Amino acid sequence: MNNKISKTRLSAMNYYYRNFSLDYFLDSVSQDGLTNIELWTSPQHFWIEKDGHQDVKELKRKVAAHHLQIICLTPQQSNPNPYNLAAKDERLRKDSFGYFKNLIDSAAELNVHLVALNSGWDFYDEDPAEAWDRSVAMLKKVADYAKDREVKIAIEALQPDESHLVNSIVDLKHYLKDVDKDNVGVNLDLGAMARNYETIAQYFESLGEKIIHCHFVDGNPVGHRCWGEGERNPGEDFNVFNYYGYQGYFTFEFGQSKYFLNPAETERKALRFLNPFLK
Repeated sequence: MNNKISKTRLSAMNYYYRNFSLDYFLDSVSQDGLTNIELWTSPQHFWIEKDGHQDVKELKRKVAAHHLQIICLTPQQSNPNPYNLAAKDERLRKDSFGYFKNLIDSAAELNVHLVALNSGWDFYDEDPAEAWDRSVAMLKKVADYAKDREVKIAIEALQPDESHLVNSIVDLKHYLKDVDKDNVGVNLDLGAMARNYETIAQYFESLGEKIIHCHFVDGNPVGHRCWGEGERNPGEDFNVFNYYGYQGYFTFEFGQSKYFLNPAETERKALRFLNPFLK
């Protein structure tokens, strides 16, 4: 069985470059020989708000100059960010929809056909079913807006200390059924998967072609760690992805705060570890 993938399917993410400029991020990724980036829309790199978004011209110029392509946009959306699919206050719901519309518009203007979202978060003193219904209703509207602009949405499970709504394969399957939009699929986040004691094969057996993206991280068994710092075997992981015919990208989402101090070296360390498994 083939346990290798092309390096051209790996994607860097500016999430772990949050303490550095956008130019530094693009320079580092390009020097590391990567060709794809997933853009986390932090205001210091590319701002999106409920009332508008940064002009894309300069970003497009810089990305092209580095011979890179943006394969996905990922907004700030988890607690305590106010804009999320399950926002409760009526004003925040209106503002959240404006925020996600501007995210979709940004993607379309950047010729990016995928955005990564999560279900949003609930208050711990409310019935999670109420937040679930709010999230589903909001995603239906966002998905309709995205479809008109040829943008797909990849939903990921969250860990239970982040949200009580979508934490597992069963939750994802139920959520997709309730949303019922053909441009909404799944982002397989290996960290959330491991936290729920699930496997890549179980994801594919249950969700199949709905899996359209991957946040590709090591873990111990969880932790969104740099590759080589956890217990995962990337060769075995690639075997499973290849077996099920996955054609999407693998984005690094290294989440430990120590990585924010030297993201370029973190990225190079991951690539050195993964190199035997890359074409």
